[in-house]
Amino acid sequence: MMKTALLSKAGGRKHNEDYCSYLEKSGYGCYILADGLGGHRGGAYASRIIVESVLEAFSANPGFTPELLKNYLENARNSFLDAQNQDGSLKNMKATVVIVLSDFQKGYWAHIGDSRLYFFREGKLQAQTSDHSVPGHMFKIGDISYEQIRFHEDRNRLTRAFDGGEISRFEFATKAASLNGGDAILLCTDGFWEYVLEKEMQSDLVRANNPETWLIMMEKRLLSRAEKGHDNYSAVAIYC
Repeated sequence: MMKTALLSKAGGRKHNEDYCSYLEKSGYGCYILADGLGGHRGGAYASRIIVESVLEAFSANPGFTPELLKNYLENARNSFLDAQNQDGSLKNMKATVVIVLSDFQKGYWAHIGDSRLYFFREGKLQAQTSDHSVPGHMFKIGDISYEQIRFHEDRNRLTRAFDGGEISRFEFATKAASLNGGDAILLCTDGFWEYVLEKEMQSDLVRANNPETWLIMMEKRLLSRAEKGHDNYSAVAIYC
């Protein structure tokens, strides 16, 4: 079992199109966050159906293998396509997704879009996912620095998002990461990491003794900087 806290708020918008949740069962855990796109109804529906369908599949057959993770996502894809076929107004819905599967000793993750995963050990950032966005690609090929992604004019232009397409479009971790006591994992949408720097995530992690406090400290930073009308923001904090 791991200590987990959730945060999901509308921010400066009327509606929250983010959705996050988790489930621990039979010695395994599944943690997932999605940021819906495609207008209020489509975006909110997209994020919720993905998260709930993944956790439904996990609950029915909990485990920890790359194949199972793909199966869970495939279940979400089927639910997603069914919804689109039944309601034409949902045909343009999409979402960014980041997910972690764990047996509490190792973690295996996947993502699509610009919602991020950060992995910390001894209070230091060890690994993170790469953004499937225009500036994310520009950083990868060396055109801009990592710091420039956060404020780039094309930051919201995605190169990949979950739209009911093949699960192979997700980027999967090449191998499971070992999890030690004191490690921490943060899943968050762009509305969160836009306002909280990685060095601040680290410093707040060192000072917080539980995931709830960690999220509260980072949210204070976010709210002190966010502009009027800022995006929804969500995060899942996991203490190993």
